[in-house]
Amino acid sequence: MNTELKKSLSALELSDLARIIEMQEKDIKLVDPSYEKRLELLLETLVQERENRLINRLIKNAYFKYPSASLESLDYDSRQIKKSTIINLATMGFVANATNLVITGPTGAGKTYLACALGVEACRQTYRVLYIRMPDLMRNFENQSDNLRELTKYRKRIGNYQILILDEWLNYKLPEKDAKNLYELFEQRSGNNSTIFVGQYPVDEWHGRLGGGTQADSIMDRIIHNAYEIPTNETNLRKLYDSKKLKKLVEEIES
Repeated sequence: MNTELKKSLSALELSDLARIIEMQEKDIKLVDPSYEKRLELLLETLVQERENRLINRLIKNAYFKYPSASLESLDYDSRQIKKSTIINLATMGFVANATNLVITGPTGAGKTYLACALGVEACRQTYRVLYIRMPDLMRNFENQSDNLRELTKYRKRIGNYQILILDEWLNYKLPEKDAKNLYELFEQRSGNNSTIFVGQYPVDEWHGRLGGGTQADSIMDRIIHNAYEIPTNETNLRKLYDSKKLKKLVEEIES
């Protein structure tokens, strides 16, 4: 059995199966090239099926707004984003380094789709991802506010995702109690996991929207010093794509 296949079996918690196969390989009666080839093909298929099931489950459990988003479908020219930048991000090195990503820009610029595409790619590489709108996150914190144990448990669960995509980030100013929950969340994630921030407001306005003061300082300190900002432009991609669809429909009707 080849080394890569052994590694794959171990990663899928099939090390016992790998051990048994190795024992069989030592049995001279079973050392038959055709037999070994058929067995490897069988196991490779098993590994691939299990990986596909895992990936589909990760994508489903991430609750993406656009679960079918893909980096391959990105329109780099319209977005005015360097393809090399996205290709580098797709290696998920930023996750290994617990680096945050910041995607800001106006409404319709395709920020959420880009974040989901990166998230789906991360799932394909078997990272645990969660997509959530910031209003929903704050509402969940509020629903748990009367039970400190449940609040802490929920915050810890959110903090443990390898990638957390926070959409509609700071679209409204935060009250102090919400800022405190965010501080505790990012205190847990800082240096351990990556967060992708998706919002309309530039970084230099975040401090004020976090309520200002020392708590805002603490939150910013845990976000910005290890963050990479993905450049976006002012093009409203939603209007652009809708106009193209409309033009195509008109052409079909009038042809």
